[in-house]
Amino acid sequence: MRKIFLSIVIISSLIACNSALKKVKILETTSENTATLNGDWKFNTIYGMGSNPLNIQVQSTDIVIESSNEKHIEVKGNWAVKKVGERGSVFYGDNYLVRWFKENETAENYVRFKPNITKTGYYEALVIAPFATHMTVQVNVNHSEGKTPKYLSQRINCGQWISLGIFKFNAANDNYVEVTAITDGQVAANTVLFRPISEENYNEAKKQPEQVYLPEYNDSDWHNLKVPGHWGMLNSYSNYNGLGWYRKEFELPKDWKTSTNNKYRLQFDGVYHVAKVYLNGEFIGRHQGGFTPFEFEVGDQLNFKKSNVLAVEVDNNFIVGATWNWGGIIRDVHLVKNNDVRINNQYIHATPDLEKGTASFKLKVRLENNSSEAKNISIHSVISKNGKLVELNKTAEVAANKIVDEILEGNLEAKDVKLWHFDHPELYSLETTITENENKIDTKTDNFGIRKIEVTASKLLLNGEPIRLGGFNRVSEHRYWGSSEPLEVLEKDVDLMKEAGANFMRIMHGTQNEKLIELCDKKGILIFEEANVRDLTNPEFTAPHYPLAKEWIKGMVERDWNHPSIIGWSVGNELTDHNEYAKLTMDYVREMDPNRLVTCVSNSGQKEEATRETDPNTEVDIIMHNMYSWQGEPQVIIDKLRSEWPEKPIFISEYGFDPYPTTSLDGDQQIFSDWNEHWRSKNEFVIGGSLWTFNDYRSGYAATSQEENRVWGLINVWRQKRRMFERVAKEFSPIKDIEVKNLNILNNKAVIEIPVRGVNDYPSYGLTGYKLKWNFRSLDGTIIENKSQDLPNINPTDKVWKGEISWGKLPSELLDLRIQLVSPTGYVRYEKVIPFSVPNSPVITGIDLGDKSVRVLFQEVPGATEYLVRYSNDNNETIESFKTITNAIEVGGLSNNKEYSFSVIALNTKGESTAPNTIKGTPNSKPLAPKIWEAFITDNKVVIGYTSEFEDTFYNVKYGTSKEALNKEFRSNVRGMMTIDINNENVIYFQIQREIKGQKGSWSAITKAN
Repeated sequence: MRKIFLSIVIISSLIACNSALKKVKILETTSENTATLNGDWKFNTIYGMGSNPLNIQVQSTDIVIESSNEKHIEVKGNWAVKKVGERGSVFYGDNYLVRWFKENETAENYVRFKPNITKTGYYEALVIAPFATHMTVQVNVNHSEGKTPKYLSQRINCGQWISLGIFKFNAANDNYVEVTAITDGQVAANTVLFRPISEENYNEAKKQPEQVYLPEYNDSDWHNLKVPGHWGMLNSYSNYNGLGWYRKEFELPKDWKTSTNNKYRLQFDGVYHVAKVYLNGEFIGRHQGGFTPFEFEVGDQLNFKKSNVLAVEVDNNFIVGATWNWGGIIRDVHLVKNNDVRINNQYIHATPDLEKGTASFKLKVRLENNSSEAKNISIHSVISKNGKLVELNKTAEVAANKIVDEILEGNLEAKDVKLWHFDHPELYSLETTITENENKIDTKTDNFGIRKIEVTASKLLLNGEPIRLGGFNRVSEHRYWGSSEPLEVLEKDVDLMKEAGANFMRIMHGTQNEKLIELCDKKGILIFEEANVRDLTNPEFTAPHYPLAKEWIKGMVERDWNHPSIIGWSVGNELTDHNEYAKLTMDYVREMDPNRLVTCVSNSGQKEEATRETDPNTEVDIIMHNMYSWQGEPQVIIDKLRSEWPEKPIFISEYGFDPYPTTSLDGDQQIFSDWNEHWRSKNEFVIGGSLWTFNDYRSGYAATSQEENRVWGLINVWRQKRRMFERVAKEFSPIKDIEVKNLNILNNKAVIEIPVRGVNDYPSYGLTGYKLKWNFRSLDGTIIENKSQDLPNINPTDKVWKGEISWGKLPSELLDLRIQLVSPTGYVRYEKVIPFSVPNSPVITGIDLGDKSVRVLFQEVPGATEYLVRYSNDNNETIESFKTITNAIEVGGLSNNKEYSFSVIALNTKGESTAPNTIKGTPNSKPLAPKIWEAFITDNKVVIGYTSEFEDTFYNVKYGTSKEALNKEFRSNVRGMMTIDINNENVIYFQIQREIKGQKGSWSAITKAN
């Protein structure tokens, strides 16, 4: 019996083991030789290796040393005492110390915070400070095992506790945390906190980093986290800075076998910011730089007969600039199977002959031989567009363990040449295959375009046409998806940018998601792409050769050098003391890609000390200047740049204005139109401008909104349009207006006149293949007649186009006539709306009640341009609220516990809606609920975007699968956005409530997410 029992136990154990093994996912292949590692990973952090400032509160057991505590601080050098934080930032205690450092002043100038350690023990050290300009403040922790340096930006996370790590402090030693700097800049020293921890926690934190990457490590209680993604998708890590760990267990595709001829490469498209990679317990390699791709050869570490465990340590600690540091594996991960010989890369440049209509091209195929013997390789390249056009062949001998570039050249006849243009984004396909002894080894496919970019002293020419164009700086992120940006976000943004008139832009600091570049290829936007180099005092960069910066530049250029949308490269943004750096790296770029423009974006060329001898504008192909009001008057700035560099055209790579005072969608900027007049019909050498910014973006920078967003954009972080959107779309249109004359519905026709922006206007370019579309709508918004006509080629010299539109019999009651100028790619470049009737009254959907305030919610109606709420105040006077373009209006200044009646009015130029709908509400003494910006379900989570106030401490949510059963609760301290895990539900209903230091507010109206 005992033997039988043991056999049953053994068999049961084997079944359990086999069942567990079956749960390990076999990698899905996206092609014959590529498997994806995207999807669910495990994620966790180790105590003391990072922190979320939202979760740190001072405890009674903490040792807190303020800068005013003379007994426990040591100050060396001249430090000033300040009692008001710069840029509205807060700090701990009554005051703080501040100093402007010069280079190499560390030894002589510091503030040391010295705890009274009476017994040797273990502590987490944390610092807090208000805003200061220095982006690489050095904080040294002197502990029992030596001195550990940390580098912090004092422009972000101001007034929040930042963990430096956990340390052992010996009572007999000189223990301290020292605040200093090794480079120029303003440094603030405020308060240091020493939090005691147990020896057990200390030892666990010390040993965990050597365990978490081992295959046998138990990660069952770790978080599930999607890749591509970021750890801010988890509420508890929304504001986390530091080290995070990812793990994924997988099996290889069944037909993948170990072979002496096969190479297996693990490819990451982007990990922010530093990645250390382990496979099956072995360290594979390290990469530094969050936006450039990297790979490792892993054939020797893979298990082909059992499961594999991939572990990645990610560090998002270093922060540059005002954008958010979205930590994690933010882009795709693949495992690729290659032969010993592969196509490492290929680069094609096509040169059109604009007179003959033909084109010549040069193709560089980079072959990589990883074997121990020379290989004779046959190269076969095919260029196609709606069928095969050209075939090229060449043989090459590639020496053992070498990489060689082979050049192939050819021509296209005029009948096969279609030029790439932002209105006509014609794409060709290049497919290169290599074989050995007629056996196929590798294939690589790229799209490219044929277009000619030229610059003169005053012009940018595209295919021989002088153009002046507008665009945006788009911060590459979304409030939920962060910088991982799925394709649907990228597609929506490109469509919105095109709708707002974008044709040319310096798109953002940092190598972009390649999917975004591909969309710009297909939809037509000219781009300067830029390496993520924003501060040469960054300790990552080492003069005089700047190897890491060059590595990032190389990764950007060699990944993207076939994209026709990219017409130039930038080696950095707003640098100082950068003449030698810019010369070095721009020459480096020209060696890699001699066929595109090169620049270094500047905000210092207007300064008196900037000269041809001292400023890299002398070396650029096109001056890209970031212009803000603090520099002076626009014309003065332009005059200085032109007088110093008269041979260079100028592109205003950033121009922006003060952020909007609130996150409201009603924000607008008249000054945008005013500034455009500085290069409209004058200063013809200013060939375009790129507005800062297209979108609001998350930021830890000082003076950021309550929702942790920088509020600059045409759209908010949830992709909702601001009033500013319509202004910019009209400003960036190639026409000034659509004028309608002799409009009489009964005559079934009207005269149209379109004044065209001239050669020196802004923007300025020819219209080829455009359409004029028009439609009539009934009172409920239904289109009842929809017509269009093709327009002839219209040039900037034409001044005005005149024509006629017509229609059939129409009903007597009409809402409006809409006339649109539409580009060949389908984007509206100007819209004229002529209303015939007032809009219908909006349907009121709910009311949120608050302290002396309410928020009235309603449905938008066709034909309305604005909305307002009308009510009677305590004196029986009729009051109208502000006018909004949104579907919610807040009304303040009311009396609590008194009932009011609120009417919602829709407006257009014909007047206001009649018979308005009303709702009654009684304000109370509770805080008004947050406004819901957005709510949707994705990744088995409910994502809720909402307004925040600085005094908010928590947000409570009641939710369920029906309005009548909000039977679940959730609580979060995350500002602006939270996620709630669900169990495969497709629809969720919820309410949200603010909590301020224990005081709970009113519940919002019930909202649906799906």
